[in-house]
Amino acid sequence: MRITAVAATMLDDFEPSSWTRLPDSDTDRILMTDGDRSLIVTLAAHDRAAAAHAEHIAANTLAPLLPADAPAIPRILAARTVDGEAVGRDTDVTLTIADPMPGIPLSTAMFEEHPALVESLARTVAVLHSADPGPIADAGLTVEESAETRDRLLADLDSAAATGRVPSLLLSRWEAALEEVTAWRFLPVPIHASLGPDALWTIDGDVVAVSDLARLRVGDPAADLAAVSSMLSPEDFERFFRSYRAHRDPDDPGLRRRVGFHAEITVLEWLLAAVAAQDDAAIDDAADLLQALAEVTEDAGDSDQDESDGSADQDWLGEPADQNESEEPADQVASEEPPAEPVAPGADDAEAARTSPSTRTSPSTPAAPDPDVFRPSARIEAGVDEDGISTERLDTSELHALDPREDEEPDRG
Repeated sequence: MRITAVAATMLDDFEPSSWTRLPDSDTDRILMTDGDRSLIVTLAAHDRAAAAHAEHIAANTLAPLLPADAPAIPRILAARTVDGEAVGRDTDVTLTIADPMPGIPLSTAMFEEHPALVESLARTVAVLHSADPGPIADAGLTVEESAETRDRLLADLDSAAATGRVPSLLLSRWEAALEEVTAWRFLPVPIHASLGPDALWTIDGDVVAVSDLARLRVGDPAADLAAVSSMLSPEDFERFFRSYRAHRDPDDPGLRRRVGFHAEITVLEWLLAAVAAQDDAAIDDAADLLQALAEVTEDAGDSDQDESDGSADQDWLGEPADQNESEEPADQVASEEPPAEPVAPGADDAEAARTSPSTRTSPSTPAAPDPDVFRPSARIEAGVDEDGISTERLDTSELHALDPREDEEPDRG
């Protein structure tokens, strides 16, 4: 195998005696061994070379910033761009050699099998968000301040509106959310920016490693939490959010409100990506999901309006109580019940996706529920890719027949 032969020249004291191609959706991956040590060789074509290079930088930068007991991250031993002809390809490719990741890729079914996995994931994300952002910025990775995040999202909203494929209800909803400037004041932290089941590795219901670091950056922590929300049921996400705040309690009062926003606007980002790629089928898929989200949002708002006996509705991002509210007679003070915060679009029906609304505190109403409880109203189902097309998960159980943890603890080097 030519790929193995080239990879062998990139390392000293490693002579592979056997190798096997691993199943993968979009890259060539080979497990090679010399009898004592196994390594993973990944071949990235030209269009993925930049991502492979970014992950190499990100992994080397992040490793020393994490505590010793944090989940493992890719330990990349060598990377090189080689002539495509040497490995049977038409264009130059990038070869990356790394230690195997411990465990197996996460699947959403594991959260039912191992309830403690929710808390383990919360600890993992909290540890990443608690890392020092300075070295990540110094390494040349993307840094986005809070004002830049809001400006980018406003620009995306304008671009999406220009397509004519976004329901006006959603445009108004998201524009109003972005106008709540106080919710968008946060301290940027290291974020994964591409969290999903394939990026998380588990053993016995515990997150033991995090991969796919190509988009590691300094930005809004709510973006990662929104990605997590798409993997969990509403109840599990509430538990995740509480555990996350227990491990990391930032001075960020707008955090959970931004989570709802980021989760909803994911489909808009898919639409923009499809437009940029001039992929008509993907554009139609994204537009259909946006319409479904608008219907879920409208139904949730109408239902919550009815449940509050005609009281004024409140946007999920939250609005301050009327300053004159306390001066009104108690029997004239309306109990305003906002629709629950959404996790992500695409739920099959609004009734199943909605949870009980919280209640605003006023002099004549009971105390509001715990503000740290995130209450989603709609979520995108697992197994939807960035083109909005449902996909089947590849069975990768054979990738990790050996548990590296049996031999030694993962070395972050």
